[in-house]
Amino acid sequence: MKKKTQARILFLLVFLCLININSSATTQRSLLLVCDSNSTLSYLSPTEIRKLFLNVPVVKDGVQIKPLLNFSDPLISDVFLQNVIFMSKRSYERKLLSHIFRHGGKSIPTYSSIPELKAELHLVPEAVTYMWSDQVEHDNSVKSLGVLWED
Repeated sequence: MKKKTQARILFLLVFLCLININSSATTQRSLLLVCDSNSTLSYLSPTEIRKLFLNVPVVKDGVQIKPLLNFSDPLISDVFLQNVIFMSKRSYERKLLSHIFRHGGKSIPTYSSIPELKAELHLVPEAVTYMWSDQVEHDNSVKSLGVLWED
């Protein structure tokens, strides 16, 4: 009787592990760099992306790229700052303010709504931002310029 109970417990544990592995595979997310689908942009290097979002001017094919910050979700901004910019939110904000005070210019526009962000991308073809892959798929209004981070 004891062996049967142990076998059932082992089977249950294996079953739960398989369910957990399967469910984590389906919730996998990627962070994409995106622009309007009509934009002529095709690629930005990691260095260009970092400079751009640190408010340093980046010119590609004679066009000055404009960054847009996506604050629609606290997780997306944390993932972007930590894994792409390599800074905490506090350090990032200080760096941007310092850059504005030293070199002048404007702060990077921030958006807390995906529809507003996509509308701005459409109005400004040289603008780029970052979004979750599930926010981009099945949407012909934006195109991906590459994967910034994968879960």
